Amino acid sequence: MTTITDQPIDPVPAIGVQQLLALPHPELLALWKTLPAPDLSELDGEYAGYIPILHLSPDEVRATIAQLYEETSSRGSWVGKAFKGSDGTTSEGYNVFRRLGSDGVSQTYLRRGRFATDIAESYVDGRPSLMMRYGAFDNQVGQNDLIDEVRRYSTGLYVATATTLTETGTGRTRPNGCFLLAGPINRWIGVDDPQAELQ
Repeated sequence: MTTITDQPIDPVPAIGVQQLLALPHPELLALWKTLPAPDLSELDGEYAGYIPILHLSPDEVRATIAQLYEETSSRGSWVGKAFKGSDGTTSEGYNVFRRLGSDGVSQTYLRRGRFATDIAESYVDGRPSLMMRYGAFDNQVGQNDLIDEVRRYSTGLYVATATTLTETGTGRTRPNGCFLLAGPINRWIGVDDPQAELQ
């Protein structure tokens, strides 16, 4: 497979991640539009997440750090996402965060930020995507109906983008970038509090 500029991206996740992270956001999104949706059974376990920052401005990098990578915050630093593999038509997942202990050395992993999954028509281009629907649970990002859309670059390496409801609630935003998932790096563990975030 090649990118829009015909630069080969290796299907081996350890190599492909580094190459995909180097692409400008418009090119990565254009690549995403060419990819197929994975099956719900394919993603099973915890996956490392990556945000491309090479082509962001310094202010955009600082904003990304503040939003996702503050290890001393109550939420912690984003590590990735987990998926419960399923042969059915729906399943679920959660986000993994790492929080620095008060001693400045120890680390705690937090599993929260739940979402429902299914395969459906993309809000971006109308083609099939694995949809991650945060609105199925009672969490902050679900309030604006955040939906991540995942597509397979190769087995173990996935490209995703996202949309939310517009401010008027009458349409959806356009994606302004992508993120990557690689793995699994761990088995499915489940959220810390199964009763949290239920509607």
